[in-house]
Amino acid sequence: MGALDRLRALLPPEAAALLAERGEAVTQVRLRAGRPVQVDTDCGSSALSATPLEQGALSGILAALMEYSVYARQEELDRGYFTLDDGSRVGVCGRMVGEGERVRMTGIGSACVRVARPVAGCADGILPFILPADRSPRSMLLLSPPGMGKTTMLRDIARQLSDGGLSVGIADERHELAACHMGLPTLDVGVRTDVMDGCPKALAIARMLRGMAPQVIVADEIGGEDDARALADAVRCGARIVASAHALGLEAALCRPNLRTVLDGGIVDIIALLGPRPGLVEGVWHRDRGEGVAAWRRA
Repeated sequence: MGALDRLRALLPPEAAALLAERGEAVTQVRLRAGRPVQVDTDCGSSALSATPLEQGALSGILAALMEYSVYARQEELDRGYFTLDDGSRVGVCGRMVGEGERVRMTGIGSACVRVARPVAGCADGILPFILPADRSPRSMLLLSPPGMGKTTMLRDIARQLSDGGLSVGIADERHELAACHMGLPTLDVGVRTDVMDGCPKALAIARMLRGMAPQVIVADEIGGEDDARALADAVRCGARIVASAHALGLEAALCRPNLRTVLDGGIVDIIALLGPRPGLVEGVWHRDRGEGVAAWRRA
């Protein structure tokens, strides 16, 4: 059962009706204790239920989404989210308490369910930049603010490259790209795709390079120093990478030190920017000579 079906069964009747009314256009459902349920759609609209959601109802909904195994999800909760079986991510906010070197989530006051939905063909416009006429894949970094469809786009890129004849490896740290169950993808990521699920991206990339010989490695939401180092190593080993990162644009990405390492270090050949609406490609840049913004030429 997908995230929307589960939410419709769990929400109070009025909020469930609001969700059903907007149907498959729903991208996010925000649940806040003591406040209305918020439903966001892919056209940018937002609607609120008339009745606030009680704290007890929020706790019950989240417990059900976690299949009443809150303890088993504690490590994810401490990072501010947990992932459903269909790849939908539930972000959580609330009370955090320090325990030695660890910070733990002890009370949840709000949650944001980001609905995972495969959109076959959404990468059609961007694929020719990654796989041009010579059929030699290029490395690409996909940039956008949150909520613009990076994960959906990456999933379709992986599927198309894989079904097109390339061996693809996915570093799926947060279980969102492939939504694996017992190691098997439940979302279509292509027939020639291997998935390293639930493992830190840098470690997953290194293990796949050693064990699976991928031609293309796909990773979502990079940003740390370890991620940048792993991507650079993958390219030096002859693989191509397709990765995503949060940024408002090229200049904003260059202000993040580890992304600057990726962009100025010759690791990627193409930059694509999503926005201002989910799934819309705002611009594509090719690598040129130089560093910083001057190194990139708009296609």
